[in-house]
Amino acid sequence: MRRVPASRFATAIALTFRGLLALAVVSGGALTQTGCVRGLGKSDAVPMGSWPAWQDLSPLLEVAEPNVEPTTYAILEAAREELRAGRPRAADAILAKGNRGAGRHWIAVARGDLASLYFGTCIRGVAWRLPEDIAELQARGRSMDWDPETRVEPGDLSVEALLTNLDDAVEAGKQNPVLLTQARIARVRVAGYAASCPANPEVERRAAAVMNADLATLAAEYHLTPDLAYMWAGVQLQSYSGAAARPFLVTALEGGFEDPAVRYMLAVIAYEQGELAEADELAEAAARVYVELGDPGQGAECVFLRGEIARAAQRWDDARGHYGAALEQKPGHVGAMLGLAATELDRGEELGAAELLAAQLRVLTRGEEELDERSAAALVDDLEALIILANADTFELVQVTRLALLADIDAEPDPFRRGLRYFYAATLEVRMGDYESARGHAVTAATEFEDSWLEPPDKANPRAFLDRLAEAAG
Repeated sequence: MRRVPASRFATAIALTFRGLLALAVVSGGALTQTGCVRGLGKSDAVPMGSWPAWQDLSPLLEVAEPNVEPTTYAILEAAREELRAGRPRAADAILAKGNRGAGRHWIAVARGDLASLYFGTCIRGVAWRLPEDIAELQARGRSMDWDPETRVEPGDLSVEALLTNLDDAVEAGKQNPVLLTQARIARVRVAGYAASCPANPEVERRAAAVMNADLATLAAEYHLTPDLAYMWAGVQLQSYSGAAARPFLVTALEGGFEDPAVRYMLAVIAYEQGELAEADELAEAAARVYVELGDPGQGAECVFLRGEIARAAQRWDDARGHYGAALEQKPGHVGAMLGLAATELDRGEELGAAELLAAQLRVLTRGEEELDERSAAALVDDLEALIILANADTFELVQVTRLALLADIDAEPDPFRRGLRYFYAATLEVRMGDYESARGHAVTAATEFEDSWLEPPDKANPRAFLDRLAEAAG
């Protein structure tokens, strides 16, 4: 089995994983993807309750019943019935009636769970708005509203109040281990969303700290729900390895957390461990769901992964097909562009690889589209991503990328684009050890930028690049 260079693959998926980990932190995806699965009664099959069962809070009610007064349990039951009817706002209104009674801590837990499962709009990080009907959330998905003119309305939930009440529930739970566990579960969910839609950086920092601490405690106690197992897998993946994350992803999947990102992450881990057949099967399944959900961007990541798997197995035609499909779904996918070129190199076609990548570069640089400051900045980011991936690969792919950047460069009418191509060719020449060519192309890039009304960003500034080269040379 031929392996794709690990450094390039790790770099190629880093940005994707960053997004997936953000989803893990705010894991409500199963709701918007599959709809609310109302009380399928699977909680007994999974230690902390299945994800479908959590949609109407059944796992919480099961452990609350012997720990609360009948009046509190009646409120919880009434709220569950509203959730089963698809009315989260009405369910919260019922819970709100019990937030000052003897069972207020259990009510706080239920409101935290409900809010994290069903809020539709985060208003400036200070309030969450629940939909009247679940169908509304399924149709529109979740959104963030930063408009200062948007008013917080009666019925909107204060994020600070949710967290404060959960803090009180955790404190009260020190006398009741069952309450303590459930309060931590709810607090992780609320804190995760608070960290992803924060009122300010301090709120983000504090919410993330609370979330991570509670997650670690719940994991140590074997009290992770399926969605929290997914979140903890993200932490393991980010901090340790795929091998550390894998059992928690499996736990999430077995618990009914059917977000396609779970299968995608498992596919990556299987690939890294050389289990190519399993990796391909998982990636194909994830890609299919993303397409059904109308998310071609993430679907492209799955298809790109299948290209990497096929290339590792030396199935060149399959690899090309998958890379091409990824580019159809996401035309600016730099990993797939380099994958196509690398596949040609694997087949001994260096010239073909350079020509293929040069053609893709014309797409990446937006052809003859007139650039403004925003599109120019996006172009710089895309080219930078391409260079980072190329630099993480073999010396041969670095050479091919340099050739593609310089191919027919005089035919490029835009001085800004020419400047970028010369500049990034210079950065690759440093990797190749050709410092003289790097200096020459950096000087040419500076000249090209002088002829453009667009200013290069600091990270693509040839003058600064030349200064660093001079310092390195002593």
